[in-house]
Amino acid sequence: MRNRYPLFHVLVLLAVGASVALAQMGTGRVIGSAEDTSGQPIEGAVITATGADGKTLEATSGSDGKWAILGFRSGMWDFSVVADGYVAQAYKQQIKGSGRNPPMFFVLEPVRETRSSGSMLGEVNEMVENGQYAEALVKYEEFLAAEPMSYQIHYNIGTVYLKMEEFEKAIASYEKVLDEEPMHAGSLIAIGDVKVQQQEFDEAVVYFEKAIDQTDDEMVPFNVAEIYFSRGETDKAIELYTLAAERKPDWQDPLLKLAYAHLNKGDMDAAKTSLEACIALAPDTVEGQTAAQMLQSPAFAN
Repeated sequence: MRNRYPLFHVLVLLAVGASVALAQMGTGRVIGSAEDTSGQPIEGAVITATGADGKTLEATSGSDGKWAILGFRSGMWDFSVVADGYVAQAYKQQIKGSGRNPPMFFVLEPVRETRSSGSMLGEVNEMVENGQYAEALVKYEEFLAAEPMSYQIHYNIGTVYLKMEEFEKAIASYEKVLDEEPMHAGSLIAIGDVKVQQQEFDEAVVYFEKAIDQTDDEMVPFNVAEIYFSRGETDKAIELYTLAAERKPDWQDPLLKLAYAHLNKGDMDAAKTSLEACIALAPDTVEGQTAAQMLQSPAFAN
C-alpha cells in the first residue's frame, strides 16, 4: 500500500489502447525457488503475482524447484505460492519494472505439520480490508510464529499500523524488514511517507533517496524533488524532477514543476522549454492550462 499526503500529487492512471499498453508492458524479471522445510525442491508449485492494476503473472516451479517470471511493471505486487500438500503462502513485494529483481525463495511447510494456518493469510487480508486491524495483527503474529523466516510479513504488519495511525509501530515493523533486506524499496518508501506526514523532511529524504535506485517508480524522485524545492535546494529539485519526467514521459506534473524550478534560478529559456513540453503533452489539464497562462505573461514576452 502506498500512502500519499497533501505534499504530493495523486496520479490517475489513464486507460489506453492495446497497442500502447503493449508498448508500456513491464520488463521486470523475478526468479526464485520453492522448497520444503527439509530443503528439498518442490516441483509444481504455482507462483502467482498480482499487480495493483489487477494484472496477473504466473509461473510453475520445475523439478529443481526453480521458477522465473518476466513482465513486471514497477510497483507493489502480491505474491502467492500454492503447492499440493503444502501450506499456501502470500507476500507483498516492491518490484522494479526493468531488469532483474532480487530473487525470492519460498519455503513451504507440509500440511501435516500445521494446525490451521493454511487459510490464515487469506483471512487476514479480508480482515484488513474490513478495518479489523487488531484482529489482523493477531493473525499476522500467529503466522510469524509458524513461519519465523517470513520477515516480509513485517511489511504487512507495518501497513496495518499505518492504517491505525500508529506511526512509530509502523516504522518499527518496516525497520524489521530492512534488517533482513536493507534496500527493500517498499519499506524505504513507506518510512519516507510516514516521515513526511510527521513533517520530518530531512529523515524522509534519507529513506526516499535510498529507494530511488531500487525502483523505477516515478513518484519516488518526484517526492524527493518536492522536498528539495520546498527547501530552496533548486538544483537538486531540478535533477529529480527531470528523473521523474524521464521515468514517466506522459506525466505533465514534473514538467510544470521543472518550469517553476528553472524560473527560481532565472533560467527563462529552460523554463520556457518545460512549459511548452507540458502544454504539448497535456493542453487540457490544469497543469497544461497553467503553463499556457505562464507563457502569456510579460516575463516570456521576448
